[in-house]
Amino acid sequence: MADELDLLQEQDELLNQLHIQAARQRSCLEGKSRNRCECCGNRIPLRRQQAIPGVRTCTECQRVLEIRQKQYLR
Repeated sequence: MADELDLLQEQDELLNQLHIQAARQRSCLEGKSRNRCECCGNRIPLRRQQAIPGVRTCTECQRVLEIRQKQYLR
């Protein structure tokens, strides 16, 4: 029984993460690029802003977020 509950909780959390990711992608497509990273506050280079419309994080923070997401999905 506990295994089934654990599996359901994992599936629920995965769905929540997918919804959050989809919402972030929508907001990025709709919004303007930020000048400063929303995580660390460092400046986001103009070339990155131009390459990724709606960018909200610097490359280092985005790298960390992607690593955390991969670890979480395991």
